[in-house]
Amino acid sequence: MLSYQHEYHAGNFADVHKHLLLWLVLDSLLARPKPFVAIDLFAGSGQYRLDQGMAARSGEWHQGIGRLWSLGRGPAALRAWLGAVRELQPDPPRLTVYPGSPELIRRRLREQDRLIACELHPAAYAALRAGLHGDRRCHVHRRDAREAARGLFPPEPRRGIALLDPAYERPAEYTEVVRMTAEIRRRWNTGTLLVWYPVLEDGRHPQLREALRAAHLGERILFSELRLTDPPRGSGLQGSGIAVVGAPWQLDTHARRVLSAAWRCLDPEGRGGLFQALALENARGRPHLVRVETPDPHDPEDVKDHD
Repeated sequence: MLSYQHEYHAGNFADVHKHLLLWLVLDSLLARPKPFVAIDLFAGSGQYRLDQGMAARSGEWHQGIGRLWSLGRGPAALRAWLGAVRELQPDPPRLTVYPGSPELIRRRLREQDRLIACELHPAAYAALRAGLHGDRRCHVHRRDAREAARGLFPPEPRRGIALLDPAYERPAEYTEVVRMTAEIRRRWNTGTLLVWYPVLEDGRHPQLREALRAAHLGERILFSELRLTDPPRGSGLQGSGIAVVGAPWQLDTHARRVLSAAWRCLDPEGRGGLFQALALENARGRPHLVRVETPDPHDPEDVKDHD
């Protein structure tokens, strides 16, 4: 079962998956001069120490950001995201701090953009507020995500992204996140929603994918799942899933290239996989995910195997 204290899982392969897709959606928003708003409904602490506390005890980050830390090549978006993480280190080149989604978003905001971050846990809220203090573009709420889903939408400006990544500690959270997503989409059909979900041994994720597809959320949803050959022990986490509601144009193509490069580092044995599906609202049945890893352009044998 996943812990509600994200420090335990900070920087793991699921964080890498989620944050790279977040980075790509932000790229799309930043391509135009119009302002946007980013709303993080389960914001967490904002930054996490990897060399102490729960992250150091779990060591999950070694199978996540740790496997990418020395990467010197790859798609531009992957290198830019790694650059943002490196800029945060107090003692470079040592990796000791990992940014959560609010900090990553903050670092990409322009003067005209806004971040609204919601966190209910007292300690996480205090850390988040301290980390974002003094930045007039950022607003921190101690607020329940379900209430925020009703009260914050539609936001101004109307362009933007909302991130939903609950802990899924309770079985009811699977249905709650679908209801929240549908409520937000009904009020705000111009934004992009990123919904993270765990790929667990209990196999609930296919039902979640189908529930999201059937919830009348809009024309297209991009599903992305990243799985490892040997996932972290003890969590039950077999893979990481993201549903991108209102996916920007060509996100599926960009995600395939960037996440393939990341997956090759995260899963060196290569028996996990990167999976995608682009679901249409009027299509029947469950979204059918297929493996989509692209070959490594720097490895002639890899390219030959994919011809």
